[in-house]
This record gives sequence, C-alpha cells and structure tokens, in this order.
Amino acid sequence: MQTLNGEKARLSNYRGQRVMVNFWATWCPPCRAEMPDMEKFHQDKEVVILAVNLTQTESGIMGVKDFVKEFNLTFPILLDEEIKVATNYQIRPIPSSFMIDSNGVIQFKSFGPLTSDMMVEEFEKMQ
Repeated sequence: MQTLNGEKARLSNYRGQRVMVNFWATWCPPCRAEMPDMEKFHQDKEVVILAVNLTQTESGIMGVKDFVKEFNLTFPILLDEEIKVATNYQIRPIPSSFMIDSNGVIQFKSFGPLTSDMMVEEFEKMQ
C-alpha cells in the first residue's frame, strides 16, 4: 500500500519486528478515541504501528491529513484506497487491530478499540 507520505509499505518489510496493524477511519468515534493511546504506545515501546486507513470510506484525502495533524500521529498511515487489504483481513468493525510477532505470526486480534494498557499487555506477550 501507499502511505500518506507517498511511500510504499509492505508488512513483509517489517519481518523481525513486532508490529501492530490497525484498521481505522476518520469518521469512526472509537477510532478517534483510540488514536491518542496508539500514539503513546508508539512513543513508549519499540513497536511498528501500521495504521491502515479505509480511504474509500473517507470524503477525501485532506480529511485524513487533517486527522493525522490533529492527533500529532508519528507512525505510518497506509491508504487502503479500494478496501482490498481490509477485505483480505476480513475487517468488519473498526477499529480492528492485529499484533504480529517478529516471526510474522498474528498473536492477537482486537475487534474494537484498545487502550494503551491493553496494547502494552499484548505487545509484551510477543517476541
């Protein structure tokens, strides 16, 4: 997928690292509530966060950029412009998150918002 910054990103590029993949949209109240905790988690732990925006559901890319600025997000925002990745992961409710260990294996799934404490707890269980 392409990032909001125009770069290309693949999950396989992060093999050997612990990764949180999060599916979200700007119009989703639980997603908005979760973002400050995700940023704190990103700042406090050595975790890669890939925040996959369901871009096709947005009114425009500027709204996504404004959201990132509003929440001071420093992790990569990936654009699922045709909802292909969300379909592959069988995403229904958002936010949905996956914790993937350094071997590329999904260790935890969450269908709904996570708190910072929940993120840290699941992260620390992984290798």
